[in-house]
Amino acid sequence: MNLVESLGLNPGIIADIVLAAIIIWELLSGFRKGAVRMIGGLLDLGGGIYAGYLLRKAHSADAARWLAPVIRKELDAAMNKLGLTDILENLDSILDISRLPDFLKQDVLEKVKVRVGLGTETALSGASGVIAQRLAGLLLFLLGMVIVTLTLRIIFKAVIDPVISAVPLLDESNRFLGAVLGAAFGILVAGLILALCYRLLPALSQSAESVFSD
Repeated sequence: MNLVESLGLNPGIIADIVLAAIIIWELLSGFRKGAVRMIGGLLDLGGGIYAGYLLRKAHSADAARWLAPVIRKELDAAMNKLGLTDILENLDSILDISRLPDFLKQDVLEKVKVRVGLGTETALSGASGVIAQRLAGLLLFLLGMVIVTLTLRIIFKAVIDPVISAVPLLDESNRFLGAVLGAAFGILVAGLILALCYRLLPALSQSAESVFSD
């Protein structure tokens, strides 16, 4: 007899306890942080994402020009290692053996075909440009998001939080609303987990279906 059976519990009750624990944890977290900080966290992230988007849109082409020679050097090394030539038919093999991350190499061949078709670039120069543009966009997006998110978070913590904490009634209201928002967020997370389990677990295990049958 295992521990679950000895306590008179079934997997469904265990699942309920876990989901309830998530909601309670988020409620207490919301109470501790307060509504302003929770809302500020969403604004921080939203502002960071928007800043990353603007930075990528404005400067990815310039950054790609700096990255392209480095990427071209890696592709040249892979080409020489295989003993191939710089033609479109060899591009897949060259990309496969290169040390570039796989996510940077996806759909590169299709994009390079367009560039080569224009007659202005070779296969490797086209691939270097495509990958450099992709990598530059990713790095600039992450850079803008991290800088702006951290800056806004510091401002909220250093300026707004002390003002609210200094007023007792305002601080209590802030914590109460934070608990409400935390509970709402916990219910959302628990609901998403439950929905995923309901969809996925029965497909993976027949015994798991009974856990969510109620």
